[in-house]
Amino acid sequence: MNIKLVKVLSIIIVLTSLLSINALPYKTYANSSDSTPRIYVDPPEIIDETLTPNITFTIAIKLENVPLNANLVGVQFRVSWDPTVLECIGMEEILYHNVTPPEEWGNIWRLGHLITDDHVEYAYTWMDMTSAFEKGYAPISGNHTVATITLKVKGIGATTLQLSETILGDIDMNNIPHVAKNGYFRNAPPPLPALIYIDPPKIFNLSLTPCKNFTINVNIENATNVYSIRFKLGFNSTIINAKEVTSGDFIPPYASPNIKIDNVAGYVEFYVSLGASISGNGTIAVITFHVEGLGRTTLDLFDVELLDETGQPLSYYVSGGSFNNVLLAKLAVKPEEIIDPSLLPPATFTINVTISDVEDLYGYSFNLTFDPEVLICVQAKIHDVLNETNYIPNQIIDNIKGFVYINVEYYPPAVPLDIYPPTPLVTILFRVKGMGSSNLTFSDTSLTNSEGQPIPHEAYGGFFQSLIRDIALLSLTPSPTETYEGWEINLTIVAKNEGNITESFSVNIYCNDTLVATLNFTDVDPGQNATLIYIWDTEGIPPGNYSLWAEVPPVPYEIDTTDNILPDGFVKLRIMGDINGDDIVNILDATAASFAFGTRPGLTGWNPACDLNGDNVINILDIIQLSRNFGRRI
Repeated sequence: MNIKLVKVLSIIIVLTSLLSINALPYKTYANSSDSTPRIYVDPPEIIDETLTPNITFTIAIKLENVPLNANLVGVQFRVSWDPTVLECIGMEEILYHNVTPPEEWGNIWRLGHLITDDHVEYAYTWMDMTSAFEKGYAPISGNHTVATITLKVKGIGATTLQLSETILGDIDMNNIPHVAKNGYFRNAPPPLPALIYIDPPKIFNLSLTPCKNFTINVNIENATNVYSIRFKLGFNSTIINAKEVTSGDFIPPYASPNIKIDNVAGYVEFYVSLGASISGNGTIAVITFHVEGLGRTTLDLFDVELLDETGQPLSYYVSGGSFNNVLLAKLAVKPEEIIDPSLLPPATFTINVTISDVEDLYGYSFNLTFDPEVLICVQAKIHDVLNETNYIPNQIIDNIKGFVYINVEYYPPAVPLDIYPPTPLVTILFRVKGMGSSNLTFSDTSLTNSEGQPIPHEAYGGFFQSLIRDIALLSLTPSPTETYEGWEINLTIVAKNEGNITESFSVNIYCNDTLVATLNFTDVDPGQNATLIYIWDTEGIPPGNYSLWAEVPPVPYEIDTTDNILPDGFVKLRIMGDINGDDIVNILDATAASFAFGTRPGLTGWNPACDLNGDNVINILDIIQLSRNFGRRI
């Protein structure tokens, strides 16, 4: 193509709106093996409640994976946001001033540099394309920062940093195929989790025999700014089949859900976009089932997804249900769970062993075990169930091995018992012996009918804990993530006390398998985060790539230790003088140092990577340091 024509066409590239590839779901591109050119907001997600009104922060628009043969010469984009949350106070062009020599900056053509209340627009190329090609600074390739945008917080909320109208123009007036990725900002506290549940949660009805129908509701409670809903409801298709699914009152009349019923696999799938953010309580869906057979099936909610208007996930809890048209007796500890930090030695408490959904009961026995280091059984009281007194009781309490054994046999003229709601059989009094937790576990359970035959049943134990001790590691952040050997790195560790008492604990930070530091957290209140920063001196550590991880040793009686280890950081130590970070000190690094020679922060050409002794001036001392390591490689 004639180079004069290239110059003319480059103008059209940045003025013509061509179709860009739609933004994809969030992922980090920095180390991606995907070679598709990308333009994206960095950082992709800013979630920080400390960014209150009038505080400013900066985002960057970046290019990645632009091949040389793409012949990129013009860049255009638009970034928009919610003006009630953010406002722009400045945009700085970076790309063209980086790739163009300073003496050629007069050739940079600023076609679009607009700042408004709710968006910015950017469009740049070169005026004299012939000169740009002849002097070798065109076309653009590789990875670059295109521009930086300084934003000021106006209000509390959330907004997408919408990247649109993206054009990567080549010399033939084509928009180079690429991926554009939005950013996201939120300084509002996360909403309380919603509850998605089945109502009624338990359907126990002997009259619901095959060929009869029944309905359930899938409800939502405490919804906050819900924009779309997805869930699946699973069931045993040999017992029931889904017949019909309709929208509930939480779904606006104009919203049309996508519904799938699969009675072979046994599930219903429901998805709806509400068209607007909705909060509150209501019914998402009404599901009609057809009874196919006799038995019991759980009604499981799974693959649940709640999204807000910006596509961010919302937190939630789910509560499933069950259907039963046959009896299945249940032995259970009530309450199922006792967690109370006030129950310290020698406090006492009681539990009931209950029976439900049983007919023709004429005897029962069970063994209930507990931790004898935590609990002592003081008493077991057997009840006259339904005022029936014609029975022979037997009990054994062993506080050395930690169990309570109960056996009850009815005899004539006792009437066999039909019991449907949970009813206490035995009340057991415990004394707290030591701090900690104990399972209350059934073993050797037996229910018998009036003919001495066993009655099928389920047994549900319980749990006691006098206090909750739980330390979680939330983040380990190195800054910087790449620096020279022997320089310092700030390691920021954030831990949380997820228990119910004030805790003091230690956190060990490791580099690969070597202990770097032990940080002591003191008097962290329940539910609170705590942050400590350790300045890590890397003196003596060879150049290379290292993984960082942290571990908090479990505190006494801590049960959940899954979040006590945090593999959450990578750092690179460069060879002193490896300015471009390619793991060797060679002429490329020397060239970079010579270009920056004599500069200080704020001067054109300043490159902090060339300041090898950290004195904020690049002089012969830095060159000597580079020279000492010339030819050294990892």
